[in-house]
Amino acid sequence: MSKTNFFPEEVIFAASNECNLHCPHCFITRKPIKLSSQDAIHFLESCKGSTIRQIGFSGGEPFLQLDFLLDVIKYAVDNAFMFDRIMTNGIWWKTKEELYSTLQALRDAGYDGKIGLSFDSFHGQKITQLKDFCSAVFEIFDGTTLQMQSVVSKFSLDITNLDILAREFDCTIEKDLDKTTGIGTIIIKNNTIFIPIERQPQSFASKDTRAWKSDKWFKDDYCEGPGQVLYIHPDGNIAPCCGFANENEKLFIGNIKQDFDTVMHQSSKNEMIKTCFKDGLSKKIKELKKQGIEFPGKTEDICAFCDFVCNH
Repeated sequence: MSKTNFFPEEVIFAASNECNLHCPHCFITRKPIKLSSQDAIHFLESCKGSTIRQIGFSGGEPFLQLDFLLDVIKYAVDNAFMFDRIMTNGIWWKTKEELYSTLQALRDAGYDGKIGLSFDSFHGQKITQLKDFCSAVFEIFDGTTLQMQSVVSKFSLDITNLDILAREFDCTIEKDLDKTTGIGTIIIKNNTIFIPIERQPQSFASKDTRAWKSDKWFKDDYCEGPGQVLYIHPDGNIAPCCGFANENEKLFIGNIKQDFDTVMHQSSKNEMIKTCFKDGLSKKIKELKKQGIEFPGKTEDICAFCDFVCNH
């Protein structure tokens, strides 16, 4: 079907851009638009028998769209789709009753995927809030349901809060981090709890000079990291990755009102898809230089470079 080496395995729904936080590193454009669960289910119906195997949820804050989550989860369970994860800031709830009832509703609907918790200095969660959230997840699901992601900047290398969280649950903490950048992995664990934590560098838009401060170029992975997904924005537009550049319309390959086959046919004709998944973005470095386009520097952030290519 596709001549671009783009074979998505997952659909990620961003039901809304609504969020209870305003993090300074967030790229999401705030618009009062919400996905319809009927449209989501209709699209998933067209994915049957395709390469799509699993479903994930992003945002915004997905738990602010509980009805959407429950509708899609129930359909997925009934139709043998698997779950990846629901990304959350973990502090969307106002009372413990709301927290527990929401997670229980998720469990009752049949959700058995991971819950991805974004926890870093940008989100600014209090450790007491996260302790309550983690406790509820452990109680309603189990100690292996949580995963964490932390965005690291030169101002947020400290991991004291993770050490505190580990002690709260009588866990040990294992660290495999670059001493200079703080990038790497951390594992919080005991006999019943296992939480992997991925610490990633902060991304910057291509127009931000901070994106171009590296002494070397990115290593091309043909977008196997953030790519091979259908990311459905709240307005229904579909992008081929979950990196921040997916907000750029040059990466749009269809709309939720269309079916899977139509979206894939359109993706095979999209020049950016060919560049990202077949030719490699690094090839564009030489091509753009030949066109007389100057780079502000070098970047190791493949999403920032993708954004740059889209804009040129």
